[in-house]
Amino acid sequence: MDIKLRPYQVQAIDELDSQFSKGSRRGILYCATGSGKTTMASWMIQRAIRYNYPVIFVVRGRLLVQNISETLDKYKIDHSVCMSGHWKFNQEKLVQICSIDTLKARSYWPHKDKEPLIFIDESHFDYSSIFENYPNAFIIGMSGSPFSDNSMYNFVVKPVDAYEIRDQGYLVPEKIYCPHIVDVSAVKMIAGDFEKKQLEGIMSDSTIVGNIVTDWITLGQNRPTLCYAVSIEHSLRLKQEFNDRGIVAIHVDANSSQQERDYAKTGLISGKVKVVCNVNLLTTGWDCPAVSCIIHARPTWSLVWHLQTLGRGLRASPGKENCIVIDNAGNVFRHSLPYRIREVSLEKPDKRKSKKMENRVCTCEDCFYIFDPEVHDGCPECGWVKPKIIREIKQVDGELVEYAENEQERNDRLFEMMRKDYYKLEWVRKTKKLKCDWVFIQLAKKYPTTYHMMDKITVMPNKVTF
Repeated sequence: MDIKLRPYQVQAIDELDSQFSKGSRRGILYCATGSGKTTMASWMIQRAIRYNYPVIFVVRGRLLVQNISETLDKYKIDHSVCMSGHWKFNQEKLVQICSIDTLKARSYWPHKDKEPLIFIDESHFDYSSIFENYPNAFIIGMSGSPFSDNSMYNFVVKPVDAYEIRDQGYLVPEKIYCPHIVDVSAVKMIAGDFEKKQLEGIMSDSTIVGNIVTDWITLGQNRPTLCYAVSIEHSLRLKQEFNDRGIVAIHVDANSSQQERDYAKTGLISGKVKVVCNVNLLTTGWDCPAVSCIIHARPTWSLVWHLQTLGRGLRASPGKENCIVIDNAGNVFRHSLPYRIREVSLEKPDKRKSKKMENRVCTCEDCFYIFDPEVHDGCPECGWVKPKIIREIKQVDGELVEYAENEQERNDRLFEMMRKDYYKLEWVRKTKKLKCDWVFIQLAKKYPTTYHMMDKITVMPNKVTF
C-alpha cells in the first residue's frame, strides 16, 4: 500500500537520509503529537524491505505495541511482535516490533549480528540498553517532547514547528484557563519533581477537589475530558466527586482490564462517559481525537509530561475547533504554552539546575484565560487589558556611586537582548512566511553598533540557533 506523505514528512525523511549519508547514525525525529511520526517510519520501513534491510521498532508498553502493529497492518507491512505471549512473534521476520521490557527481560536482541534500522517510539524514555546492544545500528528516536537525556544522539531533525502543524489543520488551538491554582511552594523536591506523597495530600484536600470539579462545570462545556491526577487514590477521589455532582466519570490505571481501557475511549466518543480520571496511563501512545478538554490536577516540573498530556487533546477531529485546558496545577506557568518554539539539547541535562518558572504567559483577571502577551495585548476571550502599573520611585539619602559596566558585560547584555528578540522575530517570520534573512535585517537595524556580534549566530535549515 502506497503511503502518502505530507510535505514536512517528506522533508523530515530527506533530512534523516542526509544525516545518515554524512556518517551520523543516531538521530532524533522531533515532531509534535499528531504530526504522523509513525507514518513516516512506516514509509521508511517499506523502503527498507525493498532492499531486504532489517528493521526493529522499539516501544514501551502493550498499548504502544498494539498501536504500531495495527499501523503496520494498515500499510500491509509484514512483521513480528516480540512481546510476552504475543501470537505474532516470529524471529525470522525482517521487521520486528519489540517491547523494550520483553527485550531486557529475555536478553533477546533481534538482528544483533547486523546493523539494523531501529525506530524508538517516545524516545524521551530510557532506552540506553538499545544503544548498548546495537552500537553500529542506524537509530531514529521519535518524540514530540524530546526534553530528557539526548546525549546518546548525534543530531536532531525538526522539519516543522508544532504551531505550523496546527495552522495546517492537523492539530487544534488550545484554550487554557487557570481559575484555581494550588499553592505547592512548600512541597519538597525529589529527583527533580514534587514529592508525591506530600503533593497528593495537598491536591486531595476536599476544597481543592471540589474546585477542580466546579471549574470543569463552569469551563469544560460538557466536553469529553481526560483528568490527570497525582496518584491512584487522588484519581479515585476526583472520579467520585464528579459522580457525586451528577457527571459520569470513570477511573483507569495499570490494573484496569483491557475491556475497561477500551471503554474509556469508546465511552468518551459515544458521550456515555464525560470524564476519564487517571494518573499516567493515558499519556504517550493513547490517542482519542474526540477528547477536547484536559484537566491538570497534578503540578509537575516535567516538561515532557506537560506536553504529552496536553497532546492527548490537541489532535484534530471533525467539528473540533479547539481543546480546553483547565490547569488547576499551574503547569502552564512552569512550562508555558504547548505551541511555543522549543529547541532540543544533545547535552546531558544537569539535574542540579534549579527550576525556574517560565512566566511567559499572562492570566486574564476576569475570565482566567491564559494568553501569550507577545501575541495579544489583552485577553482574546473577553477583551480584558492588563492595567499599567506606575511605580513610585523612593529616594534615600546617601552618596551615589556610578557603576560602569565593562565591555564584556556590555556585549553579554546586548547579545542576550538580541537572542530574546530573535525568538520574537522568528515567530513573526514563520507566521507571516517571510524570508529567513528578514530576522537578521531587523536585528541589524535595532543593534547597528553591535552588528559584528551577528557572527555568533549560526544559520541552520529552517531555524537559527545561538
